[in-house]
Amino acid sequence: PGWVPQREVAKALGYSEHGIRNAMKHLGGQPYVWATEFENVHAFWHFDEPILKIDGIKYKDSEAFYHAQKPKPFDAKVWDTQRLNVMRTAVRAKIQASPDMKDLLMSTYPHPLLSLKPDSFWGFDPTYGGENMLAKLLEEAREELKA
Repeated sequence: PGWVPQREVAKALGYSEHGIRNAMKHLGGQPYVWATEFENVHAFWHFDEPILKIDGIKYKDSEAFYHAQKPKPFDAKVWDTQRLNVMRTAVRAKIQASPDMKDLLMSTYPHPLLSLKPDSFWGFDPTYGGENMLAKLLEEAREELKA
């Protein structure tokens, strides 16, 4: 992995300078960092996700674990109360399964993390904003590792 300027990443994802300004405004003007390795889905950059073992069960990757936890039959209201803790578990397992991922995450300290993507919950859409929850979970994990 290597660091790429945020403008280059945003440009590669099809976002404008306006999107970068919105993202930085969301973070109180602070520059942010992000590594595509932190994502669960790697559509734009290649990254081999580590196999995860959670509660004795193996999962191909964090995305497989996440989807396997959805209630059956699917109930959106129930899932909305569970998805954050499910992703928290996936993030922690991914970091534990990959020393490189842990090192990469720790190298981001003390910078805020921001996931540019058109997902108003897990990411931050440069046009519409978002909660940036995946980045917040990674920052949480980084603080736990730092302690």
